[in-house]
Amino acid sequence: MIRETQRRSLVFGNIGDILPDIQRLQNGCRSLGTWSLGQTCQHLADSFHGSIDGFDLRNHRIKRFFLHKKMLQYALTKGIPKNYTVDPNLTPNDDVPLDDAIQALTSAIDRYQKYQGFLHPHPLFGKMSRENWDRIHCIHSAHHLSLLLPN
Repeated sequence: MIRETQRRSLVFGNIGDILPDIQRLQNGCRSLGTWSLGQTCQHLADSFHGSIDGFDLRNHRIKRFFLHKKMLQYALTKGIPKNYTVDPNLTPNDDVPLDDAIQALTSAIDRYQKYQGFLHPHPLFGKMSRENWDRIHCIHSAHHLSLLLPN
């Protein structure tokens, strides 16, 4: 069981802060959770792509319709609750090669930062501004990466 005091206290001020943390972890890390660094990077890459390409919105319709503003405000101020899965389709495979996953995340972040078009609704928070998408990607990345401790 993970004790919250073991997690790293991690806050990304902008999306550009994510990859330097991953580079530090690439030199060696241990996981407090169930995902490796490779799995975490793949999950984050899929999330960045989802904001551009769209997510499966069939789950959480009622929550999204009635609670999206409250859930977004909660996430922006308090972070993401532990053990909460928004979309099981974004759960990475067990055998994700680390170098491939880091490259996938690097490409996904680059694509997202250059992208100027419509961003799709979030599965829980619904339609969001680019500024809120940026903040959610930073919060989401810090949530997962905080479970990986550098050696």
